[in-house]
Amino acid sequence: MSFGYAPVAPLVQDHKDGFKLTKTFQQNAVQNLKMFILTSPGERVMVPDFGLGIRRELFESDTVDVREDIRIRILEGVAEYLPYIQIFSINIAGVDDERLEHTISLQINFGTTVRERSKPQRLNIEL
Repeated sequence: MSFGYAPVAPLVQDHKDGFKLTKTFQQNAVQNLKMFILTSPGERVMVPDFGLGIRRELFESDTVDVREDIRIRILEGVAEYLPYIQIFSINIAGVDDERLEHTISLQINFGTTVRERSKPQRLNIEL
């Protein structure tokens, strides 16, 4: 019998479960946070406001105001859609290499507040 919280994204076949599943609450929290960051509002069926829409920011000027707007939208979205995640810090950086001018690097340090308190987790996303 299969046990897991959710299918791992992207889907990967597994001989035991049919599709590979997240096996711990912490794995599921990491995946859900990543899905929130990478989903654009309007993309998720039945939850039209879900998602950060980070790809919209790729061609914005790299300013303190844009970074602060991203940080605030992450905090507000996590509070609304992923209330079991407690964010400790968010680092947002551009890339100094001119060839990678339209790149955003996110580093989010967080923990979970449900079940056992988890060790701090880190999610790194490069776009």
